[in-house]
Amino acid sequence: MVRLVGLFDEVSIARTLTASPIAAENATLSDANYPVASALNCRGFDTIFVGVEITAGTNPTATIEALFRDAEAADGLRWHRRLFGTRPGVTAIAAPAVQDTGALATNGDFVELYVHGAPLVYLRVKAVTNATSTTACKILVQPGQRRP
Repeated sequence: MVRLVGLFDEVSIARTLTASPIAAENATLSDANYPVASALNCRGFDTIFVGVEITAGTNPTATIEALFRDAEAADGLRWHRRLFGTRPGVTAIAAPAVQDTGALATNGDFVELYVHGAPLVYLRVKAVTNATSTTACKILVQPGQRRP
């Protein structure tokens, strides 16, 4: 089966990282580190589902986080994280949380991330565990809830 690249109505590939071993991506949020051409257009979707396929290794996992782009901001400020807290009137039980998947393995599990119809969302590899002898990581996506 050949998977499409981008966000379509089926499981498709957002990006493929090739390295031996795979590793977390640079934490400095700049256009040089996160090219716009590698971002997803999530207009029309409140959520997307994210999974991974990691090649080789013994029980490797990857944590993927969503970065959002503000085209009008200066470089170094364009890419940002969204911290999700609680709705007004609801008592918070924890600090606001970054939108990430938690540790994902190559097991077919997908995690729903809120993107709120953002025009540019970059799925960054935030952390990798048990990466020894891994050679590639495909970040998989599938549309979630459509915007009203």
